[in-house]
Amino acid sequence: MPTFRDPLTDAAEASEAMRGLAHASRVFDDPADTYTVFGDLTATMRSLRQVLDQLANTHLAHRDRAQHDDGDHLAGDRSALAAADELHRAGTLLDQAHDHLNTAFSHSGRIAWHPEPVVDRDAARERLAARLDGDPATTTVQAGTLTLTVWPDTPAGEHQRYAYRIINTTTGRELEGRDLFTSAGQPVDPDHAIRDLATFLGAAGEARQYALDHPDSTPEHTGLFPEWVAEAARTNADALTELTEPAEPAPASEASGTGGQWISVVFLQGEEADQVLDVIDRDGTAAALEHLAGYDYGDETTQAALENGYVYDKPPTGPLDRVITGEDGYTLTYNPFAGHVSLLREHHTPPADVLEDSGVVPAREAIAGIGAPEPEARQAASVPSRRAPDPSWFEHPGVAAVKQSRGLSL
Repeated sequence: MPTFRDPLTDAAEASEAMRGLAHASRVFDDPADTYTVFGDLTATMRSLRQVLDQLANTHLAHRDRAQHDDGDHLAGDRSALAAADELHRAGTLLDQAHDHLNTAFSHSGRIAWHPEPVVDRDAARERLAARLDGDPATTTVQAGTLTLTVWPDTPAGEHQRYAYRIINTTTGRELEGRDLFTSAGQPVDPDHAIRDLATFLGAAGEARQYALDHPDSTPEHTGLFPEWVAEAARTNADALTELTEPAEPAPASEASGTGGQWISVVFLQGEEADQVLDVIDRDGTAAALEHLAGYDYGDETTQAALENGYVYDKPPTGPLDRVITGEDGYTLTYNPFAGHVSLLREHHTPPADVLEDSGVVPAREAIAGIGAPEPEARQAASVPSRRAPDPSWFEHPGVAAVKQSRGLSL
């Protein structure tokens, strides 16, 4: 409550009240309420103008008491005059702001806000089904109260474009877009597009929640979608999270009966990753796989991965990672948004109860003097050669100009 006599207390309460208004005015259930807020703000501007004048007058009236910390009265007098001058200038600008606010107040007063239409959810679903009927390439999923639909659109160069539709079945509002892209050379995969659309929505929902919890902040993904979409994503966060988790295939160890694992060959980030991402954009993932394979030193790489614990039951990936399986058991993962690239190699180990019999020969051959193969012959295994990274990949004169949108993006 205002004291009308203690400027310190009233200033603190005014600051807190404006902070609360900044938070509360993020959402208006009824747009007609803005007119009332306009009126209160106009009165606030007039009071603030008066406060600025009174602050300036106080600095001028008590100039004889003004000193700097070192006791210099002349310097203190000059500072008091300068403060009063700046306060008067601020008041002049505030007068202009008040005039604009008052004009906006007048325009708003001419608006007759109609009630939000009541949407028939069943009818909305029927219209959606009618639009999508007979299109085999269309993929539709439900995430709580959100209906997500994607379908292949006209490609943009080497990037496959997807169109998408987001419908809030609670309100009937919908959003369509055509700015969902795969990385260069990737095949048509609507299921993957659905996962990534759900990931983008999840990020928007998290940003919305963070903004509500921290009114003075501007989260990174604010503005990725319209506010009503971000709010719907926030309330359907769990359902969207489920969509971002792709169905995992059966591990290689279950299919083949051997202990299938993946070892890390190389992990790049920063400028090194940017160079490989440029190769992917320019020449495709096959070229990037070939280049990164040069980091594989066979048994030496395997041993280093085993010693350092870089061994995985399946390639580690995040929601926005792209996963490409190449020849020779290599798997490429990259994330244009996080800026990292990784190459893994499949590594098979024999079951624990299988004895190593590479040096065992039948008794008949042993009696005949035919022993086990020489160690050198046994070690002549087909291990990938030590190929040094080819610097020519990154010396193309146009590399710096090739930086562009990578991966699925909005």
